[in-house]
Amino acid sequence: MKDGTRRGRPPRAEADIERERARIADIAGALFQREGVEAISMRRLAKEAGVTPKTLYAYFAAKRDILQHIWAAFFVELFDEIDQIAASPQSPETRFRRACLRYVSYWVEQPDRYRMVFMSDGVNQSDVSVFVEASPIVARYAAFDQLLTDTRGAAASTTTPLNALICALNGIAHNKVTISDYDWGTPEALLDALLPGIVGA
Repeated sequence: MKDGTRRGRPPRAEADIERERARIADIAGALFQREGVEAISMRRLAKEAGVTPKTLYAYFAAKRDILQHIWAAFFVELFDEIDQIAASPQSPETRFRRACLRYVSYWVEQPDRYRMVFMSDGVNQSDVSVFVEASPIVARYAAFDQLLTDTRGAAASTTTPLNALICALNGIAHNKVTISDYDWGTPEALLDALLPGIVGA
């Protein structure tokens, strides 16, 4: 061109790109929850989102990437709440218990989200490993490490108490979500029975 300008669409702002990624992920999340991850193809998702398959692939390289985007959004929401609890002026014991309760309650109150993160059909170990290794979400579990240290009055000499805590919290959520007809007791009662043993470990 004589004036040196480029034809075609101008480059999109990063905020616009993120908004569109979030919009597509919201549509995908609703479909995944309603029909299952395996049942939804990228072509079907493109149609539901009102974009061409080529455009969809410009935002997400694979269905796994969409799922991981959704997982990350859930965890960011959850750990933002836990960070607020951790920063509250309450006693270490109260903050620790409240954070544990919020973690369990988040999944129990939203069982579809729990199933999408921890029980999605068609998600294999490599999908999870990629997410764990690449996502900053895993580092946010350090909030529990600090809360546990504050409650104990000293850091643990090993990671075992923290690992036991995370396994226990996920276990409570899992049983409450997947075997909901059984009377497990309230999350509060289960935590009251559980946490003293972990704090004293």
